[in-house]
Amino acid sequence: MRTKNRPIEVLAPAGSMECLKAAILNGADAVYLGGEMFGARAYAGNFNKEELLEAIDYVHLYGKKLFLTVNTLMKEEELPLLPGFLKPFYEQGLDAVIVQDLGAVSVIRKHFPKLEIHASTQMTITGVHGARIAKKMGAKRVVPARELSLEEIQEIKDDTGLDMECFVHGALCYCYSGQCFMSSMLGGRSGNRGRCAGTCRLPFYLDGTKNTKNAYPLSLKDLCTIEHLPEILDHGVDSLKIEGRMKGSRYVGEVTRIYRKYVDLYLSEKPYKVESEDLKILMEVFNRGGFTGGYYKEYHGKDMMSMKRPDHQGLYVGKISKLMKGKISFTAQEDIHKGDALQIRINSEEKVELTSPSEFKAGSKVVLNGQKMKKLHEGMEIKRTLNHPMIERIDEGLKQKKKENLKGKIIIQKDQCAKLILKDGEDHVEVIGPVIEEAQKNGAMPADIEKLLKKTGQTHYTFEELEVDLGENLFVPGSVLKKLRKEAFAQMDQTKILKYRRTYGDPVKENDVASSQEQEDSKIQIAVSMENLEYLDIVTEDREVMKIYLSWMELKQQEDPQSILNKIKTAGKQCYLMLPQIARKRQMEELKAKKDLIFTNEIDGLLVRNLEEFSWLIEEGYQKEMIADYMFYGYNKEAVKEYQRLSGIQIRMTYPSELNKKEMEQLELLNADLFLYGYQPLMVSAQCVKNNLRGCDKTPSWLTLKDRYNANFFVHTSCCDCINEIYNGKPLWVGNEAGILNDLHPSVIRFHITRENEVQVKEILNAAKSIQKGERASLATEYTTGHLKREVL
Repeated sequence: MRTKNRPIEVLAPAGSMECLKAAILNGADAVYLGGEMFGARAYAGNFNKEELLEAIDYVHLYGKKLFLTVNTLMKEEELPLLPGFLKPFYEQGLDAVIVQDLGAVSVIRKHFPKLEIHASTQMTITGVHGARIAKKMGAKRVVPARELSLEEIQEIKDDTGLDMECFVHGALCYCYSGQCFMSSMLGGRSGNRGRCAGTCRLPFYLDGTKNTKNAYPLSLKDLCTIEHLPEILDHGVDSLKIEGRMKGSRYVGEVTRIYRKYVDLYLSEKPYKVESEDLKILMEVFNRGGFTGGYYKEYHGKDMMSMKRPDHQGLYVGKISKLMKGKISFTAQEDIHKGDALQIRINSEEKVELTSPSEFKAGSKVVLNGQKMKKLHEGMEIKRTLNHPMIERIDEGLKQKKKENLKGKIIIQKDQCAKLILKDGEDHVEVIGPVIEEAQKNGAMPADIEKLLKKTGQTHYTFEELEVDLGENLFVPGSVLKKLRKEAFAQMDQTKILKYRRTYGDPVKENDVASSQEQEDSKIQIAVSMENLEYLDIVTEDREVMKIYLSWMELKQQEDPQSILNKIKTAGKQCYLMLPQIARKRQMEELKAKKDLIFTNEIDGLLVRNLEEFSWLIEEGYQKEMIADYMFYGYNKEAVKEYQRLSGIQIRMTYPSELNKKEMEQLELLNADLFLYGYQPLMVSAQCVKNNLRGCDKTPSWLTLKDRYNANFFVHTSCCDCINEIYNGKPLWVGNEAGILNDLHPSVIRFHITRENEVQVKEILNAAKSIQKGERASLATEYTTGHLKREVL
């Protein structure tokens, strides 16, 4: 068990100044928020420059911290704006930045060496190796993938010593954070750039069969870990992060208050037990059909999902027992108050909303005027979606002003200047007043002086202790005391705020690895990447295909993988392995156990897809070619340089799928892969659509989801790694774009085979050869050009 004698942080979200104040008022140790640029919640009420400067000072008045999210991927034209954006906040005393983009990490490290860097969950850090390289880049804290178990989190903590910041309450994404392309490819709004459209909260139907009962198979319940905090904290978590920058001040304040309460209980010597009323409050503030404890203690499961509907579902208060002439009757399971909002759900899209006209005690019979009576029936559940007195209590609490406790001493002696001394921890101020004279009649009394000074009113201070050192029979005007108090409080404000101020200096110079700007061969090479081996013979027999990328998940399942590698080498091809997109402890143990196969001479290089694999290969001294796949992001030149710096070898980049052609050109890559064709995964998840809707049969398969527009999405159940991949229903195809090779000059053009048939594979190979010759080619299948001609938001 971890020692309780350590700092434990309650970290709250703030989408507005009201939310920030609600968080601080209710016990947050730190808040995280976004500015006008680079934040992963672009649709939250983010702070403008003046508001953010004010917010930094506000939290510092109370000895709290403020973390700024700059956790989006940044395009080449955007990254140069980052130093100018951060500079005023750095100088004001910003405590830390939460970062995803490796180019941004590099820029921040150079320009703001005293600014603490936190590795965002968008970095998809899934194990000790990824955390080690985050530390090497200068991160002090890591926010690991939300899918990690408590044991995986503890291993990272024990191995690196980094601060561990983990989500404990709020919304969960279906996809591993930082790996989702669904919102981007469907609507041009990238979740990697803070503009997620919430696609996983929309209805989808398995194999086209509309199932109104489970119409939202990608929607998870909200996370709530209040009952598991001791275990989470005992496994090395330092910061308890509440999700919710899109939520209002009621939500932020109340959730923060409850988590503060139970962190304090954990730190006390009292038994840890969560009160049922607090659980109900959390339910009534927001839930999606109950809560889930998340992935800390289970890998995945149907119980974690909210497949009936994705919105707030309130608190169960009863079910219809009788219908009668426009009225409904039920027995109240909770106290119901006048003004409470009640809801009866007819289906996922239709509902009946009622307002309680009076008070009803739990156990009593309730009769209300109904609506849509023909669609109601006995047994239908009734939920309370708004608890009127609870909202009034929260709102009243939010009107309160948070007070900081001070220790004070007032010294008043004859013929000496009055002096007020204030102390708050290490902060100390002294204020001098006028010379005090003897009273002509009755002198001031200590109790009167104490009473007046303690009237702190609407200030954010209160006296915890106040010592009065008063001489005999002295005249002390109330105006002198008020002025002393006002000046002392103002000086204390400045003392608290100014100690965080910094001066911006010249950027730190770092030695860059020489950029890989020499094209390997004047002739563009054709690479075929294969998720399965069904058509390997066709590919190896094609003389123009020079590189074959094999799926590691497929190869490792073969009885004789060496024979497959030998076949490729015999055909005169170069062979590469595509490592897993998600590499957690299980995958890494497997890679390490089969290191001899991965490092064999028959494998010419590796496609790296995450920091975990990248860091491990560096630690192993891997010297063959590494290719950064498109989900291992290099949106800007600085990110590419960072990969080179960290590895010490040349990394061949893959052009990012979310950049358009103009943005790709700005990267000026000469030795790069260009993904020309293929079905691309839009999501990769620990959840399993088939398991949740049909049950697990441990058989890899392809399923089809249809959205509300009848568009197809293909679900691949990868049972060997227990991972789901959701593919776009249309393959990416940019081979018919005139001049694309001349404009981007890739060294390799890549064609990705997943679920094609033999005819389609041959058609793709013929198209590849036409493009290699500089000719345009078309495909018979319906396709998408992705972001090639459109800018992703």
